[in-house]
Amino acid sequence: MLRFRSTLLVLVGVCVNCLDAFGESRSYEDRLTFRVYSPSVQQHGNHEALLELRTQINKVHDAEFLKELALSNINLGEQGSGLFADNNNVSYTCREHWNRTIAGLLRSEFWAFKMLDASGKIGAGILEGNTKWLGSYDECFRIDRTLPGMPPSNSGFSTQFCGMKTNVPLGVIPLEIELTACVPKACSPKDLTYLYNDLLKRLPTQSPVRVHDVKCNVDPEIDTRAVVAIVILGIFAALMFVSTVYDLLVIQRQRHAAEHSQSEVLSDHIEHLGENSPLLNSREKKSVPKQESVAERLLLAFSVYSNGKKILQVNQSSGTLTALNGIRFLSISWVVLGHTFGVMYPVLSNGYAILPDLYQRWSFQAVANAFVAVDSFFALSGLLLAYLTLKEMKKGQGKFRINWFMFYFHRFWRLTPAYMLLMMISICLSRYFGDGPLWPDQGIEVNYCKNTWWKNLLYINNFYSEQSCFGVSWYLANDMQFFVLSPLMLAPLYFKYRVGMVVCFIWLLGSAITPGVISNVLNLPPSAFGGGGTIQGRTDYLSNYYARPYCRIGPYIVGIIVGSLMYKTDCKVKINKYLNLLLWLVFATLAVVVLYGLRDPINFPEDALNRDVSALYNATHRIVWGACVCWVIFACATGNGGFINTLLSWSPFVPLARLSYCIFLSHFMIISTYFDSQKSLLYMDDLNAIYVFLATLVLSVMVAFVASLSFEAPMMGLEKVIFKRDRRN
Repeated sequence: MLRFRSTLLVLVGVCVNCLDAFGESRSYEDRLTFRVYSPSVQQHGNHEALLELRTQINKVHDAEFLKELALSNINLGEQGSGLFADNNNVSYTCREHWNRTIAGLLRSEFWAFKMLDASGKIGAGILEGNTKWLGSYDECFRIDRTLPGMPPSNSGFSTQFCGMKTNVPLGVIPLEIELTACVPKACSPKDLTYLYNDLLKRLPTQSPVRVHDVKCNVDPEIDTRAVVAIVILGIFAALMFVSTVYDLLVIQRQRHAAEHSQSEVLSDHIEHLGENSPLLNSREKKSVPKQESVAERLLLAFSVYSNGKKILQVNQSSGTLTALNGIRFLSISWVVLGHTFGVMYPVLSNGYAILPDLYQRWSFQAVANAFVAVDSFFALSGLLLAYLTLKEMKKGQGKFRINWFMFYFHRFWRLTPAYMLLMMISICLSRYFGDGPLWPDQGIEVNYCKNTWWKNLLYINNFYSEQSCFGVSWYLANDMQFFVLSPLMLAPLYFKYRVGMVVCFIWLLGSAITPGVISNVLNLPPSAFGGGGTIQGRTDYLSNYYARPYCRIGPYIVGIIVGSLMYKTDCKVKINKYLNLLLWLVFATLAVVVLYGLRDPINFPEDALNRDVSALYNATHRIVWGACVCWVIFACATGNGGFINTLLSWSPFVPLARLSYCIFLSHFMIISTYFDSQKSLLYMDDLNAIYVFLATLVLSVMVAFVASLSFEAPMMGLEKVIFKRDRRN
């Protein structure tokens, strides 16, 4: 019981204002983790203030109270209540329309009651996290103008939905509460601040509250950036349509005709000359269809039909590392799961209650520590890079063995077009994806992109401490920077393997020392969710540690080392079955320690790691995780994977793995769109969480398929045509 109370004391201080009503978008960093502070609400016994607030807010939106207040005013006029007629801080039009609403209440007109009914009222579950009272957004805009007493449209009267905040003093940390109101559109946020504070001070209470930061919904207009984005997308759509039609009506018919003609010729030769005719074997079987021109191939790069066939193809050539497909898709699914929970929390009505319960579950540690899923991709990237590049260098000619310009250009071209186009959609069009009391009027993360998008294009955005534009892009910046540095390890590995291994281990040692020193100096926790460190250290975790390349390169270097070993042995390593079993047990144990080792330090303050142990964990756990992932790949590639290799090599994983990059780029936008467009808070339990995650994953795969057909595959096709690249990376 003592430990459970300690958990509450740490976790109940989570910032409840991570998702602001009306107009304030949250950054990726804010969504990624729950800001944990102490001391807690319950330490001071002031939770009664929340219950008192319920009475005050509900009173303000109570028809009988407003009617009594209006009738008691000596300035009652023919339009209704002159309640605010002497308030010079409120505009004349707002005062007039507000008084019309009060007059409608006095006459018991249905439309006026609907306005109050749509306004936010405090319900049950305040002490469990139900601290956003969102009202009924759609009801506010569905008030029928034909209702008796409703002001006519030519009067200029209409409704709007506004959000406002109030602070409740709870010990050291004031709790920020959000509520909403359906009010006349003539009232500005400044007018509403005066109106509501005037109403609140008339309540008989010992602890009066005041509202602030009023924001009202604004219908977004199609601006210049949206028009530009729509034009660009229209060009892509037109190219895809023309290319697909040409592919189906011309190219495919030519190919079918050629195949049919060749089949008839073969049949004739077989009939007259026999199957073993030298002429047949040497000439007819070697005939090939007519090759398309360069212009046709450029156009066909956008064909939905051809690109779709390539994406959905499950057959792979011999020598392919098939286990990578399963690891890639399962890892991106894990990333989606972690982000789903991170973005979900601020829209929960039971966040205070569910969070301590989740963290105490052993099963939830895989979600809380989903951060290492990204390290799986770093390890995969380094392993594939070393394995394929060293093989390419072996085939190459000349002093440098490889075209290093194409080495870098291909990587940039592989990542950038789809990345920039999906970021364009997020910046220019996401504001039109939804609406509601929680919807940011500028769109998803747009506020963080206005002056910083160029950093993303240059892949340097992870070096800046300000909140990210297109938050998940910090990974791409790291990956590109690791790629740029990789020849410093690859060249020694190819020309002098032992020297190259020494160089790699020196890099690996540096990748462990650097984050350890940073963690120790800043007193960082071992996780974004705590488990040690200071309050400032938890704030610094994301900005000064999590996205920095010198703190994340460890798994990438491990991947390069293992990839070079696979190249050197040609994936032909026979391991004694007992040693193989021992290695599987060792790496499985290490993976479990990394995933579940922080459960007690995060949950129980008395078990929190000290500065040195936290630094050791931050220095090593990502490298250890990368080694575990690389062992799985190495074992499967060398025939020592058993049923694990069979599972990870399942053929449906092949197309899903091809979509993993576009899933990564698009999933956060999908998750944010869903939760930001909620009209009411969600109650989270296990079943709802499962449904939301699976729905998000399926929708992410569908969107990724469209994005890959539209952006990724065409750009790869263009590169192959222009540079005559037939090699697959």
